[in-house]
Amino acid sequence: MKFVRYADTEIKSRGINHRVGSFRYKDLGEGVPGTPGNFFLRLVWSETDFFSPRHLHNFDQVRVQVQGEFDFATDGTMKLGTIGYFPESTPYGPQTSRQDTIQLVLQIGGPSGCGYLSEAERVAAVEKLAASGRFSEGRYFAAGDTTSTGVDSFQATWEAAMGRRMAYPKQRFQKPVLVHPDALTWLPVPGAAGVEHKRVWDYGRNTVGLDLYRLAPGAALEVPGTACCFVEQGQGMVSCAGTQAPYALRDVAHAAEGEKLRLVAADATQLIVFVHPTF
Repeated sequence: MKFVRYADTEIKSRGINHRVGSFRYKDLGEGVPGTPGNFFLRLVWSETDFFSPRHLHNFDQVRVQVQGEFDFATDGTMKLGTIGYFPESTPYGPQTSRQDTIQLVLQIGGPSGCGYLSEAERVAAVEKLAASGRFSEGRYFAAGDTTSTGVDSFQATWEAAMGRRMAYPKQRFQKPVLVHPDALTWLPVPGAAGVEHKRVWDYGRNTVGLDLYRLAPGAALEVPGTACCFVEQGQGMVSCAGTQAPYALRDVAHAAEGEKLRLVAADATQLIVFVHPTF
């Protein structure tokens, strides 16, 4: 088990940014660089100057709207509580906001096996590109490029990091999936007194899944790996293989393959569980 205590985690500001606008974040977990299932989990603060053009990527993304709203034009609006699934190779946006926002964001390798860049790889590629060209409005323009289009900034970053052209996987979804979880029904979990569950989506073992759990005081839940458990509400204790830690608001417990988290609620607890893909 890896346990990330939110209160002890530094808030960072992104330096050279391949998108437009303010971007602050707390790192709440990461995977193994170079593997198909590599990931980053972050809580992200952005301001009204944030802008991302319509684009797509070669990894899966999950967003939970914690504060404010994000407008994705014809793809819909993420309001407070909305959970979005942005699959690899599905175009979306442009993305704008008239409010300061907070989002919980998971970026993780999708079913194609393309993986996800590590932060060190991303930073090195962005700095390299910035030294020989420019980022503008979410696009990258190499030195001497006088076109009005350039290249999507993430694509340019990925290509610089990997040393080859990006080949996008086959598109599986026409549009992003935006879910209003308040409209889903809590169902009791058999054999787990005081625990209720909402399955938000499950698109197969090689795709990230998402579940919500609600625990009454004193209730216990076991979560098998590979998964990340984000504490949306409540306090209690989480344990795994003889290691334990008290959990509180916005803490995250990560279970590797073969591990099993056991969470016992001291008071009413609500969890967001990201079920990682297997390859």
